[in-house]
Amino acid sequence: MDYYDINLNKLVDYFKSGIKEEKDKSLGLELEHFIVRADTMESVDYYEENGIRDILKLLSPYFEKEIYKDGNLIGLVKDKSNITLEPASQLEISIGPFIDTLDILEEYNYFLLKIKPILKKFNYKMIYAGYQPKSKVDELNLIPKKRYEYMLDYFSKVGSHGKNMMKGSASAQVSVDYFSEEDFKNKFRLANILSPVISFMTDNTNIFEGRHYDKNCVRIKIWNDVDPERSMIVKDALNKDFGFKEYSEYILNSPAILIEDKNGNSVYTRNKKIKDIYCDRELNKKDTEHLISMFFPDVRLKNYVEIRMADCLPIDYALSYASIIKGIFYSEEAISLLLDKFKDIKDNDVIKAKGEVVNKGYDAKVYGFEIKDLLLSLIELAKDNLCHEEKDRVSLFYDLVKREKTLKILKDERGE
Repeated sequence: MDYYDINLNKLVDYFKSGIKEEKDKSLGLELEHFIVRADTMESVDYYEENGIRDILKLLSPYFEKEIYKDGNLIGLVKDKSNITLEPASQLEISIGPFIDTLDILEEYNYFLLKIKPILKKFNYKMIYAGYQPKSKVDELNLIPKKRYEYMLDYFSKVGSHGKNMMKGSASAQVSVDYFSEEDFKNKFRLANILSPVISFMTDNTNIFEGRHYDKNCVRIKIWNDVDPERSMIVKDALNKDFGFKEYSEYILNSPAILIEDKNGNSVYTRNKKIKDIYCDRELNKKDTEHLISMFFPDVRLKNYVEIRMADCLPIDYALSYASIIKGIFYSEEAISLLLDKFKDIKDNDVIKAKGEVVNKGYDAKVYGFEIKDLLLSLIELAKDNLCHEEKDRVSLFYDLVKREKTLKILKDERGE
């Protein structure tokens, strides 16, 4: 029996199951935070007294379910938002899906209402930035998940910045739905093309490993050297025919790093490819969802499209960013216009554009356009497709770009 084709079809069917009705047009937002000591800005550890584990316990009454791994509390769940922990206790809230960004804000404000008194009690604060403001990654402990131990070991063998990604970084991720495979192809291609532009617009990091970072977009620097097989842009993502089958082949022909056994325990498979691990058995839904979660490209396919290249942002800017994504990616006209504008862009052009924004900032040219002009035109295009309140939201980033600023540049100017 040819399990490769069977599992290929299993993956394709899983992605097909994500096709939504066009009326939905909902957004998901994931925002990762650093919890630090207010007086020193050093990271708060999971295990310490009044640490992240204790913060989760104090938040627990406001959620419906606690998530445990090996007896350790690592997450909280309720209807429209979940709390999870990244490898070095970065605290992530996942909100949605919601059609209206006001609903995302309401859910986030509820979270703030509950966590702020806890942080104040311990003299902690929550930091919105793309990288640890003070602590260095070698000083930070992993939370108690074997998955992260195995990932850290694996990434140390395939790149130089895996530990920085896992323990030092924090992001803002926005998810959009797709309404057909063709719609997925267009959104996936466009999101990858816009990756350097989004990265620069949302740059919110001026510290790397305790020192000021002179260039732009630390997140690009990190992800460029984590794992070439599962980060940056997926090979051939800009091909017009890149669809569910091609993404499924990308998954099957890459190393798994680890799989989960029937009891949910992590099994370290190192560089063994997924097609070889499952050469004698079918993928089930749990296998599929785990394996998909082990890939970290700029744009990731789950049963929605996850746009992953933004730094963690303050909530008002996160919603401004989410509104820009909504205005572009839920407009057929906007997608068509931009894909035509960038019809000749190839993978290498995206890589080159990333280098431009890292090194030149607002002096960069991306795909032949001044970065400022390109950003303003994108935000204006998004604004045309939004309701009145969301039009107002995008003005935060529009005003920044108009002044040739990023949140990173503003931090530099304030001497932070």
